[in-house]
Amino acid sequence: MDAISTTERYYAHWLGGDARVLRTDGVRCVYSSERNVTQYGFVRQFDVYCWCQQGRIIISYGDRAAEKIDALSRALRLPIAVAELAQLFEDAFGVEPKHDLKFAYTDPRGVSGIAQTLGCGDYARFLDFFKRGNPNDTDIDWLREYFDSMAADGTCVGVFDGGSLVCCTDAPGMPYLRGEVQEIGINTLPAHRRRGYAAAAVTQCAANIIKLGKCPLWSCNAENHASEQLAYSVGFTKSADVLTLTL
Repeated sequence: MDAISTTERYYAHWLGGDARVLRTDGVRCVYSSERNVTQYGFVRQFDVYCWCQQGRIIISYGDRAAEKIDALSRALRLPIAVAELAQLFEDAFGVEPKHDLKFAYTDPRGVSGIAQTLGCGDYARFLDFFKRGNPNDTDIDWLREYFDSMAADGTCVGVFDGGSLVCCTDAPGMPYLRGEVQEIGINTLPAHRRRGYAAAAVTQCAANIIKLGKCPLWSCNAENHASEQLAYSVGFTKSADVLTLTL
């Protein structure tokens, strides 16, 4: 599995080009009709999607952002810190951008054995876990179908403590390359954190995804340092900072 290449191809779809767009240094602006719609698995569209790496900034934009892109690109000078770039976006559009980190799975680790891949018969225990972690969510008619799809793929992996599920992965919907990539989500109940459960569950989930012939992906908010450190601990490396704007 060439995780870097597959990860690049996935995010190239977000940017409106092929993987070569991620290998061009300098500042590049790419108009994409994808910025005018809400992608599958997300609740809002991203009118601006900016990929930031050392020596490289790629700004994918749609119709709502088009009139300000030229002036913004002229104001950019490399090198530039991500925080400074975020401020330029906020000044130009009047909206604070969301800052995420994107990762590639470059160093797969061995599974520990304490995590278990859940099957369809484990729904009751998953439901109990979900309710404890999301006590205010009352509309859960969608949950059984979502769980069954994860159970069928082996992407619902958990750790039990005292017979109760206390940590579990999930599988966000993928807008592109659905047959080739799968992002991993994770949740651990607060009282059971800092015990290595999340790392064990994610490592097993990544192994299951690879068995499906897919590439594991990871992303997190830039301020979620626990998620970032978890990513590094299980074999992911940072690919890029991403700034997004919804206008």
